[in-house]
Amino acid sequence: MKNILITGGAGFIGSHVVRLFVNTFTKDKIYNLDALTYAGNLENLKDVENSPNYEFIQADIQNLELLQTIFEEKNITHVVHLAAESHVDRSITDPSAFIKTNIIGTSNVLDILKDCKSTKSAIIVTTDKVYLNLEKKKKFKELEDKIADALAFMDACGINSDFNRRLKTVNFWTSHEAL
Repeated sequence: MKNILITGGAGFIGSHVVRLFVNTFTKDKIYNLDALTYAGNLENLKDVENSPNYEFIQADIQNLELLQTIFEEKNITHVVHLAAESHVDRSITDPSAFIKTNIIGTSNVLDILKDCKSTKSAIIVTTDKVYLNLEKKKKFKELEDKIADALAFMDACGINSDFNRRLKTVNFWTSHEAL
Protein backbone atom coordinates (compact mmCIF):
# COMPACT_ATOMS: atom_id res chain seq x y z
CA MET A 1 0.00 0.00 0.00
CA LYS A 2 1.20 3.50 -0.88
CA ASN A 3 0.77 6.48 1.44
CA ILE A 4 0.50 9.43 -0.94
CA LEU A 5 0.76 12.99 0.38
CA ILE A 6 -0.65 15.77 -1.78
CA THR A 7 0.19 19.29 -0.59
CA GLY A 8 -2.16 22.10 -1.57
CA GLY A 9 -4.92 19.57 -2.19
CA ALA A 10 -7.80 21.90 -1.34
CA GLY A 11 -6.92 24.41 -4.06
CA PHE A 12 -8.41 24.48 -7.54
CA ILE A 13 -5.84 22.22 -9.22
CA GLY A 14 -5.04 20.29 -6.05
CA SER A 15 -8.64 19.26 -5.45
CA HIS A 16 -8.81 17.76 -8.93
CA VAL A 17 -5.57 15.85 -8.30
CA VAL A 18 -6.82 14.61 -4.92
CA ARG A 19 -10.14 13.48 -6.40
CA LEU A 20 -8.34 11.67 -9.24
CA PHE A 21 -5.98 9.90 -6.83
CA VAL A 22 -8.74 8.95 -4.33
CA ASN A 23 -10.85 7.45 -7.13
CA THR A 24 -7.94 5.84 -9.02
CA PHE A 25 -5.74 4.50 -6.23
CA THR A 26 -8.46 2.97 -4.08
CA LYS A 27 -6.09 0.55 -2.30
CA ASP A 28 -3.71 3.36 -1.34
CA LYS A 29 -4.09 6.06 1.32
CA ILE A 30 -4.33 9.63 0.03
CA TYR A 31 -3.38 12.38 2.48
CA ASN A 32 -4.45 15.89 1.51
CA LEU A 33 -2.34 18.49 3.33
CA ASP A 34 -3.52 22.09 2.99
CA ALA A 35 -3.25 25.24 5.14
CA LEU A 36 -6.72 26.36 3.96
CA THR A 37 -5.66 29.90 3.13
CA TYR A 38 -7.52 32.10 0.61
CA ALA A 39 -7.23 29.46 -2.15
CA GLY A 40 -8.10 26.30 -0.21
CA ASN A 41 -11.70 25.17 -0.07
CA LEU A 42 -12.80 21.79 1.26
CA GLU A 43 -16.13 22.22 -0.51
CA ASN A 44 -14.16 21.22 -3.63
CA LEU A 45 -13.76 17.75 -2.11
CA LYS A 46 -17.20 17.02 -0.64
CA ASP A 47 -17.61 14.07 -3.01
CA VAL A 48 -14.54 12.25 -1.61
CA GLU A 49 -14.37 13.46 2.00
CA ASN A 50 -15.83 10.21 3.37
CA SER A 51 -13.82 7.86 1.17
CA PRO A 52 -12.02 5.24 3.27
CA ASN A 53 -8.70 5.92 1.51
CA TYR A 54 -8.80 9.71 2.06
CA GLU A 55 -7.66 11.86 4.98
CA PHE A 56 -7.46 15.64 5.22
CA ILE A 57 -4.65 17.21 7.28
CA GLN A 58 -4.82 20.94 7.96
CA ALA A 59 -1.18 22.03 8.13
CA ASP A 60 1.19 24.56 6.64
CA ILE A 61 4.30 23.51 4.70
CA GLN A 62 6.12 26.37 6.41
CA ASN A 63 6.04 24.35 9.66
CA LEU A 64 9.02 22.02 9.21
CA GLU A 65 8.61 20.18 12.51
CA LEU A 66 4.93 19.42 11.85
CA LEU A 67 5.76 18.27 8.31
CA GLN A 68 8.44 15.91 9.65
CA THR A 69 5.95 14.47 12.13
CA ILE A 70 3.37 13.91 9.38
CA PHE A 71 5.92 12.16 7.14
CA GLU A 72 6.98 9.89 10.01
CA GLU A 73 3.55 9.12 11.48
CA LYS A 74 1.88 8.54 8.11
CA ASN A 75 4.89 6.71 6.61
CA ILE A 76 4.62 8.79 3.42
CA THR A 77 5.81 6.82 0.37
CA HIS A 78 4.94 9.27 -2.45
CA VAL A 79 4.49 13.04 -2.64
CA VAL A 80 2.76 15.39 -5.07
CA HIS A 81 3.74 18.90 -3.98
CA LEU A 82 1.25 21.49 -5.25
CA ALA A 83 1.07 23.95 -2.35
CA ALA A 84 1.97 27.46 -3.45
CA GLU A 85 0.90 31.05 -3.36
CA SER A 86 -0.43 32.27 -6.68
CA HIS A 87 -1.91 35.31 -8.43
CA VAL A 88 0.65 37.91 -9.49
CA ASP A 89 -1.32 40.82 -8.05
CA ARG A 90 -1.07 39.22 -4.59
CA SER A 91 2.71 38.90 -4.97
CA ILE A 92 2.93 42.67 -5.34
CA THR A 93 0.83 43.49 -2.28
CA ASP A 94 2.28 40.72 -0.07
CA PRO A 95 5.58 39.35 -1.41
CA SER A 96 6.56 37.83 1.95
CA ALA A 97 3.70 35.32 1.72
CA PHE A 98 5.13 34.10 -1.59
CA ILE A 99 8.63 33.81 -0.15
CA LYS A 100 7.38 31.93 2.92
CA THR A 101 5.25 29.43 1.04
CA ASN A 102 6.81 29.07 -2.41
CA ILE A 103 10.44 29.16 -1.31
CA ILE A 104 10.68 28.28 2.39
CA GLY A 105 7.72 25.88 2.33
CA THR A 106 8.97 24.10 -0.79
CA SER A 107 12.46 23.99 0.72
CA ASN A 108 10.96 22.31 3.81
CA VAL A 109 9.30 19.66 1.64
CA LEU A 110 12.55 19.06 -0.27
CA ASP A 111 14.60 18.86 2.94
CA ILE A 112 12.31 16.19 4.32
CA LEU A 113 12.29 14.29 1.03
CA LYS A 114 16.05 14.08 0.75
CA ASP A 115 16.33 12.45 4.18
CA CYS A 116 13.11 10.43 4.21
CA LYS A 117 13.88 6.77 3.52
CA SER A 118 10.22 5.72 3.18
CA THR A 119 9.46 8.17 0.35
CA LYS A 120 10.07 6.48 -3.00
CA SER A 121 9.08 9.29 -5.37
CA ALA A 122 8.00 12.91 -5.46
CA ILE A 123 6.53 15.22 -8.04
CA ILE A 124 7.08 18.92 -7.48
CA VAL A 125 4.62 21.08 -9.41
CA THR A 126 5.42 24.76 -9.77
CA THR A 127 5.00 27.76 -12.01
CA ASP A 128 7.61 29.21 -14.32
CA LYS A 129 8.30 31.83 -11.65
CA VAL A 130 10.37 29.36 -9.63
CA TYR A 131 12.66 27.70 -12.16
CA LEU A 132 12.88 29.64 -15.39
CA ASN A 133 10.85 31.64 -17.82
CA LEU A 134 10.05 29.57 -20.89
CA GLU A 135 9.49 31.14 -24.28
CA LYS A 136 6.29 30.10 -26.03
CA LYS A 137 8.16 28.28 -28.78
CA LYS A 138 10.24 26.09 -26.47
CA LYS A 139 9.14 22.51 -26.00
CA PHE A 140 8.83 20.50 -22.78
CA LYS A 141 11.78 18.44 -24.07
CA GLU A 142 14.09 21.42 -23.60
CA LEU A 143 12.93 21.81 -19.99
CA GLU A 144 13.39 18.10 -19.37
CA ASP A 145 16.93 18.32 -20.79
CA LYS A 146 17.76 21.21 -18.44
CA ILE A 147 16.47 19.29 -15.45
CA ALA A 148 18.33 16.14 -16.56
CA ASP A 149 21.56 18.15 -16.96
CA ALA A 150 21.20 19.63 -13.47
CA LEU A 151 20.51 16.22 -11.94
CA ALA A 152 23.44 14.66 -13.83
CA PHE A 153 25.72 17.40 -12.52
CA MET A 154 24.51 16.76 -8.97
CA ASP A 155 25.01 13.01 -9.45
CA ALA A 156 28.55 13.59 -10.72
CA CYS A 157 29.28 15.66 -7.62
CA GLY A 158 27.73 12.99 -5.36
CA ILE A 159 25.03 15.36 -4.14
CA ASN A 160 22.02 13.37 -2.98
CA SER A 161 22.12 11.13 -6.04
CA ASP A 162 19.45 8.74 -4.70
CA PHE A 163 17.20 11.70 -3.88
CA ASN A 164 17.67 13.14 -7.37
CA ARG A 165 16.55 9.90 -9.02
CA ARG A 166 13.34 9.95 -6.95
CA LEU A 167 12.46 13.57 -7.67
CA LYS A 168 10.50 14.71 -10.70
CA THR A 169 9.70 18.34 -11.49
CA VAL A 170 6.68 19.56 -13.43
CA ASN A 171 6.60 23.16 -14.60
CA PHE A 172 3.36 24.81 -15.68
CA TRP A 173 3.09 28.01 -17.68
CA THR A 174 0.92 30.66 -16.18
CA SER A 175 -0.13 32.37 -19.40
CA HIS A 176 -3.42 31.39 -21.00
CA GLU A 177 -1.76 31.24 -24.42
CA ALA A 178 0.29 28.21 -23.38
CA LEU A 179 -2.80 26.19 -22.41
